[in-house]
Amino acid sequence: MSQARPHVLVVDAEKRVLDGLAIELSQGGFDVTCAQSGLAAIELVKARRFDLVVADVGAPGMEGAGTIAALKAISPDLEIIIGAPCSSAHAAVACIESGAYNILEKPYDIEDMKRLLEAAMLRTHLDAVAAVHQASAALVASLARDDFPERAVDLAAKVVYTTGAALSLALDQGAAALYQAASGPEVPAAFIARLAGRIEGALAPVRLSADDAPDLLCTAEGDRFGAAIVAPLRLGESSFGGLVVLRDERLPAFTSQEEQAIGIFAIELALAFYGHKVRRTHGPCAA
Repeated sequence: MSQARPHVLVVDAEKRVLDGLAIELSQGGFDVTCAQSGLAAIELVKARRFDLVVADVGAPGMEGAGTIAALKAISPDLEIIIGAPCSSAHAAVACIESGAYNILEKPYDIEDMKRLLEAAMLRTHLDAVAAVHQASAALVASLARDDFPERAVDLAAKVVYTTGAALSLALDQGAAALYQAASGPEVPAAFIARLAGRIEGALAPVRLSADDAPDLLCTAEGDRFGAAIVAPLRLGESSFGGLVVLRDERLPAFTSQEEQAIGIFAIELALAFYGHKVRRTHGPCAA
């Protein structure tokens, strides 16, 4: 299966620059979306997922650090490259301090831009691998804890950026115990059970979005989510339940890379349950 092309959002006031970059970057292996203002960029990042942004610091509505902070608040793992002439170096440095990845001098050298974009994508990949590794290591270190299920679901919420996570743990009697991440909002048990039911018998995670399944991502109380990943906790014939991570409807949908990261963590979690009899002296607690 071919790997998805990185999706770049280019922000510049000049249509001529946007058109040229769209052609060059598309030929260089990127999918490109263009915006002519900071406000338009923010609305696009709210609506869909981007891997990278190249933004001219002088574009309308690009109030330097404030716009960068707004973009990172919507999509924390978004890598942003700031384009700036030498005369705007001070504003560009302020953007770096607010979370931008690097500065690229204008007028652009397209080969320098491609190299910088590839370096930013590599950092994103390494950060994702590190997040899974750290969460898995912490999971192993938590095996002896009485609150192991709660700890496990909290760690799952750190693997990818989420607004909620839950663990539907299968019990011997066929019932399910629900554990939720302490940092997220409480989600109705029936809603989690309905999502967990989507992976019955599955061997791999299922990625859902409100665009494809709006009714499925709406609770009986009327609360809506924009995206979910549901991963089976399964080893061979042994099934331990399902792991659910959720994202608010105002945020971009999960990517295939995030689905893969949750899938890897779910395998580690299933291994942990296989080697660890979960203590149930305390009833399941939902944060």
